[in-house]
Amino acid sequence: MPALEQYEISPLKLWSPLQRQLATCSQVTSSPQQWIGTINNFQKKGITATEIEWSGVIPALEDAPEATLHVDELLNFLADAPPCELVLQRHISNEYIPQLRYEKLQRPTEFPPATFVNGRRELKLLHYRDRSFGICIWLHVEVDTGLFGRHRYWSLSVPHGAKKLATHPVGRRFASGQEALAYGRALIGRMARRLSQEGFVGQTTSLNRFPRYLLPGGDNYTEWLITAPNLADEYLGEHFDLPNIVAHVRTTERTSPEGLYLLVMEEIQSDWNQRLREAIQQIERQSLIENEGGIEWDDVDLPPNNPYLNHWLDAALRMMLLLASHRGVSGISWLPGKLHAERFPRANAAGLAIFYDRIVPTAMEKLAKSWGAQVVTAQFSTLSRHYCVQKVPKKTAWQVLNRESGEMIGDEFGDVDAADRFCQS
Repeated sequence: MPALEQYEISPLKLWSPLQRQLATCSQVTSSPQQWIGTINNFQKKGITATEIEWSGVIPALEDAPEATLHVDELLNFLADAPPCELVLQRHISNEYIPQLRYEKLQRPTEFPPATFVNGRRELKLLHYRDRSFGICIWLHVEVDTGLFGRHRYWSLSVPHGAKKLATHPVGRRFASGQEALAYGRALIGRMARRLSQEGFVGQTTSLNRFPRYLLPGGDNYTEWLITAPNLADEYLGEHFDLPNIVAHVRTTERTSPEGLYLLVMEEIQSDWNQRLREAIQQIERQSLIENEGGIEWDDVDLPPNNPYLNHWLDAALRMMLLLASHRGVSGISWLPGKLHAERFPRANAAGLAIFYDRIVPTAMEKLAKSWGAQVVTAQFSTLSRHYCVQKVPKKTAWQVLNRESGEMIGDEFGDVDAADRFCQS
């Protein structure tokens, strides 16, 4: 079976605002002209003129020969490739991507007998273990205190006969447990690449581009793309190679201390909405400059109009609620603004706080009422956030830093993904 890489379309879909408004309309049968008036009046209820225009429903009503039309006839017309219908997509692959999960062992109550290594008595203790592949990280501690304290280092071992896991000897010493953990991850990565070259494939998984921005921990990380594939115009954002993404949501699944399995929205964003708003503001500034006698040389690259400009967040949250229901999780949650500010130090921290601590909760509370749910505070544990990945100035290299001290941990890395794996470990 060959390796697969494509955008998967989920069966989850959302009606466009115009379809929803018609479906809940008290008006059942009317003449074509009355329907035209009703649909145009929908703009007072948030339906955009852009969606009405792109739907083509007004010209169809103008040409309708029937004296009266039932609302179901209009809904059937809009159901044929509706321009503003939203679908849920993700980038997938069946490339073999193994999951390495280290378990930190407790300090033993009884120590094994000491052995002599290079003239020193030392203990060899199992520090971390991965149950999937049997990789073990060992802590070696000198029994006797020397002039500079107890000498210690870490080593790694793989199961006997695991030829696919490592084609070369792995017996080496590491100055820290983090370095040994990162080396174990590198071994699994090399093994996966070898198996892929031999035609080995795994289960279908989400192919993600931005795992480095995750809150540490969590399962089933996925970048969900909420798209409007039937739009008349086409917009391509900066983050993904798929047109007409109204919003994208990055999620993980986590368990609360109470045992609730939650779908966690790590980030909610709309490149299209942001770019359109920036262009509109730029046009307004340019107009002001020209009115004051100034000269503006740059033309504004205005993206196509987005029918979800003013309610993309509502659409994204509706889709995530459908996804949570489809997956059978206990609830849906999102991260507070301070964590986003910590993750993106160059971003506007006050703006992030307003969005995630005020705008998102308000929108979710409104939706929760119609679902018979309520918004409460959720808690779940996470790994340490004391470390971050940063590009080395004037070099094509990355390093892991202690956030508080600024001290570099480990060595420099040739690519950001390797640095991120080390940071996570």
